[in-house]
Amino acid sequence: MNHYDIIIIGAGAGGGTVAYSLAPTGKRILIIERGGYLPKEDDNWNPEAIFQGRKYQVEEQWLDHENNSFRPQAFYNVGGNTKVYGAALQRMREQDFGEVKHLAGLSPAWELTYQDMESYYTRAESIFKVHGQKGKILPNHQCRRNILILRCLTNHGCRK
Repeated sequence: MNHYDIIIIGAGAGGGTVAYSLAPTGKRILIIERGGYLPKEDDNWNPEAIFQGRKYQVEEQWLDHENNSFRPQAFYNVGGNTKVYGAALQRMREQDFGEVKHLAGLSPAWELTYQDMESYYTRAESIFKVHGQKGKILPNHQCRRNILILRCLTNHGCRK
């Protein structure tokens, strides 16, 4: 029987980061992932296939707080949900932790604050080499344009 000092459930951004951080300790680490690898195919780059067409999503039903069943937007594969959102690692803004009013009502403030999370953001950004212009938020139309440019380049054989 194998012995492990640490067992990490899930190989997405969270589990992968924990494993990366613990690797230098010399501990025996096991990562358990529920799913396999995503196939290498064009639909990996197609948000409509992934989100509207529910490609790669789990088939199981979950229950909400009133015991009503629904299909979650969840993915069981190596890389987890991170794999299908392009591994985008945005730092939430200070106001994102506060109370938010929207059409359906009020979303209460988090119990944690931005200040509680700031040192973790900084460390994760260093590990993952996150970069960009500090304080610069792209408008939605520009983000969409960048996705279309990436898709066009990818369709024409350009790969990073």
